[in-house]
Amino acid sequence: MVNLREHVRIGGASLYRGDCLDVLKTLDDGMIDAVVTDPPYFLPATHYSTRTGNARSLSDLGILEHYFANVFREVRRALDSRGVAYVFCDGQSYPVFFVTAYPHFKACRPLVWDKQTAFNGYWWRHQHELILFCESEESGAMPTGDGDVLRCRAVKIDDREHLAEKPVELLASLVKKTHGELICDPFMGSGSTGVACVHAGRRFIGIEKDPAYFQIACRRIEEAYGKGSLFESVEQPALFATEDP
Repeated sequence: MVNLREHVRIGGASLYRGDCLDVLKTLDDGMIDAVVTDPPYFLPATHYSTRTGNARSLSDLGILEHYFANVFREVRRALDSRGVAYVFCDGQSYPVFFVTAYPHFKACRPLVWDKQTAFNGYWWRHQHELILFCESEESGAMPTGDGDVLRCRAVKIDDREHLAEKPVELLASLVKKTHGELICDPFMGSGSTGVACVHAGRRFIGIEKDPAYFQIACRRIEEAYGKGSLFESVEQPALFATEDP
């Protein structure tokens, strides 16, 4: 029997503290309409091969690839036939995510999130992340004419409650580009996707293993229900680049 350590319901949000794969396996086939998530796309440590004199190899990514192959299989099973997935990643983890997601979707392609501010580094400073966009076989079109570059400022470091926290307005823009109403985030972190779902009027399933982040997510989502929609009456800056080249 799957050990779901904690299950909390807040409004239209159902939050689970436990292992991502364990909880995903309990979801019914086709019950969710979209996945919007920012998984821990860690890469294996490189010091071992350096110390032993062995060259780095793509096979070093085997553990990561095996794990996410199982994740994408469960995600696709739980997705509706019109469902889509948005998965945050970077230039190094994107190939792993693409390879493991590709067998389960009719199309997989990258979106670019331009943070508008550069962080860290000396050569080419870090200013963007990638989002793997996956479409199911019957996902259909979302005729908005938006470009595939999303421009939205990152959350200021001092304002973050999670090291990799994403802007709620960015996540809300992705949530709104779905055909259904039930959104899942298997790597919930501090709950930003759940907050975005509250503001967008969508139901939410969130999964988080870390107890501290789980409590933060519960608090933030509960607070979001108390505030209502933040985006209905406020004109938001364009998140998608549509200018001619």
